[in-house]
Amino acid sequence: MPGDAAWVAVALPDGQQLRAHLYARRRAASGWQYRVGITCWAPASNSGQAEPVEHSVWLDAHHVRPLDGTDYSTIPTRTTPVAAADGQAWTLQDLPHRPGHPGTRLIHIIGCHPGTPLTPDQALEALRQPRTVPCHTCKAATSLPTPT
Repeated sequence: MPGDAAWVAVALPDGQQLRAHLYARRRAASGWQYRVGITCWAPASNSGQAEPVEHSVWLDAHHVRPLDGTDYSTIPTRTTPVAAADGQAWTLQDLPHRPGHPGTRLIHIIGCHPGTPLTPDQALEALRQPRTVPCHTCKAATSLPTPT
């Protein structure tokens, strides 16, 4: 197991329970969220054989349960700075481009990716720009206010 991780129980959508690595936790406007790594099988790129691959995702608290006897004191914990009336804030990540292709930008819920906090208006303005999209990992699209 990675050094800054601990085991947790995760409930899958079909009701199955499994163990996952807990890497970080954050308090967002909607409540606590946990970044977990779930190991599953995936085809190897060269051989086509199945190999274990970890899928990292932020989950809401009702999907994640602590395991008895596990120490969570080393897990990074973030609280969302108050940048908006509801306590939600976002950051902007510039992704490099490949030669001949333009770069892109990702909007994150604060805590998913480091950066300077954006206000709701700044986040919405950034999304109006070409090649800027909300991050799927932290579900930034569901946290942004509706444009007025």
